[in-house]
Amino acid sequence: MASKQFMTLTIPSGNTEDPAQLTSRQYIDEGDGFTLVFTLPYKRQNIFDELIAEKQLGVDHSNIKIQVTRPGDAQAKPGAALSQGCERTVLFPDGKVVSQLIELTEPSMIKWKQMSSERDTNMVGKPGGDLPTVSIALDELDGGTSIRMTYDFFQIVHKDGSVLDGPQMSKLLAQATSGWSADMARRGYSQAQQNGGGATPRSGQPSATVVRAAGQVQSDRSEEAAMKEAMMARAKAAK
Repeated sequence: MASKQFMTLTIPSGNTEDPAQLTSRQYIDEGDGFTLVFTLPYKRQNIFDELIAEKQLGVDHSNIKIQVTRPGDAQAKPGAALSQGCERTVLFPDGKVVSQLIELTEPSMIKWKQMSSERDTNMVGKPGGDLPTVSIALDELDGGTSIRMTYDFFQIVHKDGSVLDGPQMSKLLAQATSGWSADMARRGYSQAQQNGGGATPRSGQPSATVVRAAGQVQSDRSEEAAMKEAMMARAKAAK
């Protein structure tokens, strides 16, 4: 199997003494996978705690039920429902998804590997390749947290075998993240303070969500290559 290719993203890390220090992240650019990037005006630790709570942040618990169906290899953090190695079953109105928690690094990374999916639409991996994964990376910023959600899969397939456009799914998920800030407020959290003492702007929405799809990365690279080729042709003609 060919190795995956990535495009690197660098974002400021606000929890260091050196403001110039950068935290490097990566985007998947194979298949229809994509990454969502947005910020919330809440502390990273608080967001992390709610992402591993029994009622996970950002989930509509009136329609979606989550059950831990196999305990993890390590003891769960007090007050947390999850530990590394555990498996959970998420019950949707149209079916279920079983995933394993393969990485849990407090308070910066949560990564799930999809073991099976039985819904009307399902993420699938490349034939003979890795199973789909979903990771949530958290970076602490001054007055908030940068969140990067990467959906690493090859395609999204309907029950009838037709393929759902990856960018279309990314837009739907980008809309779903708009309720995270309001959910944190409902859970009793106060917005983070900036180092200067001022509060971050109060809003029920996350900052502008950036959707970085695999196809877009490839398109950007093709456009850049075409521009370079045109510039070289013009330079050659000018000689």
